[in-house]
Amino acid sequence: MQQTCSNFLVLYLKPPTIRPMSLQQHLLSSLILVLLLFGWSCAPAAESPPLESQPTRTATERSTLASTSSASPTVMKTPAAETALPVTTESMNLPTTITQPRFAEIPGDLPDYDRGDWSHWSDEDRDCQNTRAEVLIMESLGPISFRHSKTCTVDRGRWFGAYTGQTVTEASKLDVDHMVPLKNAHLSGGWSWDAARKKAYANDLHNDEHLIAVTAGANRSKSANGPESWRPERSEYWCEYATNWIIIKNRWDLSVTSVEWSALLQMLETCGTSSPSIIPSGATPLTPSSTPTERVTSGRIGPRTGSPLLYDPLGPDRNCIDFPSWAHAQDFYEAAGGNNAHGLDRDRDGIACQGLPGGP
Repeated sequence: MQQTCSNFLVLYLKPPTIRPMSLQQHLLSSLILVLLLFGWSCAPAAESPPLESQPTRTATERSTLASTSSASPTVMKTPAAETALPVTTESMNLPTTITQPRFAEIPGDLPDYDRGDWSHWSDEDRDCQNTRAEVLIMESLGPISFRHSKTCTVDRGRWFGAYTGQTVTEASKLDVDHMVPLKNAHLSGGWSWDAARKKAYANDLHNDEHLIAVTAGANRSKSANGPESWRPERSEYWCEYATNWIIIKNRWDLSVTSVEWSALLQMLETCGTSSPSIIPSGATPLTPSSTPTERVTSGRIGPRTGSPLLYDPLGPDRNCIDFPSWAHAQDFYEAAGGNNAHGLDRDRDGIACQGLPGGP
């Protein structure tokens, strides 16, 4: 049977050469169909290559295509541990002069601070991006991506943490810090504000120095502390930090304590030749075109003591304990321009350091 089948196949596999090629193909196909129908197996059939033997590049291409098509269009695939960008010294344009904030020690009978009174992270323009998101968008050094297609919540970007010097790419690792903390504002005079003013302070986007994106750890380390008890890890930032702190205190008419002011002056010393001149509270700064006809110096004679003033009224801050008597303090206070200069007249009645010997 095997031989007969073989001979039969030979007849069809070796047709006359005069037969057209298309006819050969037709006959061969017919023969194979007949053999299959009757279950004949005259020779081992050529094995079809299994699916697994397809070229490797096809599987790779499929994997790449699937990965690409499944990526979310609203998420930027930025590695979390991205190499930090080189950062240069802050290029802030420091003011040439800065007004000394009003002085006041913190009274012991203030109302308790309640963070809930300071409504923060509002969305004033109703674009679904609240104050926190607006700050992150403004301060990012690179492209921003969002968690969802509605672009409300910032997910990734590139931020430089001025307090620590770290570069951060994940928004979840950042806090938006009030340069002058809400509690500090409360203790410095904000306790008396109405709800609208407290909300305006908590969400101030009109002044770049008011809110700043920083690493969460640094912000929580700072908490509500003033510069007398906490300073940024990076001393290179102290100059700008102290300058911004003072600007905010003046803008919102918030007071500083004596120890707070001393700490700010120490930080301003890091400004070097760019350090702004301090204008005492209530004093009028001299302009280059002004004629300093009555510029006060420490050599001026006090009308009450008949002796030179102990300190330069336009110099560093002085406290009541720096003066041996009320007369010395009052002469100094009036030479500085009055109006609670140096914080010596907290009730603003024109009389400085009333508790010193010889006071009225």
